[in-house]
Amino acid sequence: MAKRTFPIDYTSRDYSSIREDLINYTKRYYPDTYKDFSEASFGALMLDTVAYVGDIMSFYLDYQVNESFLDTASEYDNVLRLSQQMGYKYIGSNSTTGMVSVYAVVPANSTGLGPNTDYMPILKRNSVFGGSGGSFILLEDIRFDDPSNDVVASNIDDATGNPTSYAIKATGQVISGRFGTTTQTVGAFERFKTITLGNPNIVEIISVFDSEGHEYFEVEYLTQDVVYKSVPNRDENTRNNAPALIRPFVATRRFTTKKTANTIQMQFGFGSDTEVATPGLAEPSNVVLQRAAKGYVTDAIFDPSDLVGSDKLGIGPANTTLTITYRLNTSNNANAAIGAVNRITNSLVEFNNPSIANNSTARTVVASFECFNEEPIVGSVSIPTIEEVRTQALNIFPAQSRAVTSTDYEAMVYQATLEQ
Repeated sequence: MAKRTFPIDYTSRDYSSIREDLINYTKRYYPDTYKDFSEASFGALMLDTVAYVGDIMSFYLDYQVNESFLDTASEYDNVLRLSQQMGYKYIGSNSTTGMVSVYAVVPANSTGLGPNTDYMPILKRNSVFGGSGGSFILLEDIRFDDPSNDVVASNIDDATGNPTSYAIKATGQVISGRFGTTTQTVGAFERFKTITLGNPNIVEIISVFDSEGHEYFEVEYLTQDVVYKSVPNRDENTRNNAPALIRPFVATRRFTTKKTANTIQMQFGFGSDTEVATPGLAEPSNVVLQRAAKGYVTDAIFDPSDLVGSDKLGIGPANTTLTITYRLNTSNNANAAIGAVNRITNSLVEFNNPSIANNSTARTVVASFECFNEEPIVGSVSIPTIEEVRTQALNIFPAQSRAVTSTDYEAMVYQATLEQ
């Protein structure tokens, strides 16, 4: 028998070329065994079947290879997965933001020549506004004691001619959306516990508390063990210039989020209560110098997001029930015409003097709240397209959470714009 030296053409990948190669192979090496190449023969059926299988395998091979690279991927979830590996933070549908004016009537002081500063309220962030324009959430505290606010006399005493109350106008930024809450029951301890929320309209996780009252903080990555909270400045001498202060808090209970087109996934750390200490406020003296019985320091790197240095990546929930509050955003409640935001549906109010918060005068001040958006709140609320995600990922990757070059700054600005 002659040695078969006919080479196999591995470049044939489609149905026609594979079938033609099979026919040539059969004619060359089996000329006496098989001669009927008519389309109605059984042999033709076998050749067609093998060529068909080869064509399908080539298609799936090409598909898998294409979906493994950001430049050629065509499936939305695959583009998201590859983009997230490059540091891109997918936020889903965009939210619209705008300014809302809020009015409050505050009683006059003892002289009648100005409002009583004790009763100037603070409308806290996460207060909810509504009206015919949908639902909007306050992003920042509105302080009615800000000297830049507009103040006019509201009521005048006919006998003395002095004002008895003043109307104060303040403004604050709002974002489209409404709050939602769900509960998740967690069983025995599980390392890197993952919880998936199936609502595609969830934009962000607002808060997470377990049944014991412990709060879990969202971080960019699980090695980040410190978060920074805004706390009110109670010092009357500096409060006008700095109404709030930033304090570092140790986030021993933390999680990260990863969003897809239809779900949002929360992942917790792998430590337990017995393995990780739970300090509150980060103490600088405990984190600046990490000296283990030696009189010198070799590590000159200081990361303000990793002050504790624990290797457990946070405490994961176990044998508890998590109450998860999130913000929903849909195209039905994202835009508002002028004057459409005219009602405060849920007001969170504080006073500089907490002892007066529940007296009748304070309640009257809170009841006097009115709001009005003087400019329309409009914007695109559609989810980013595949090309937008791909472009943003390529721009974000060189920055890697830092800004050095002008391109880095441009990428971070574009990313911040998308998140708004």
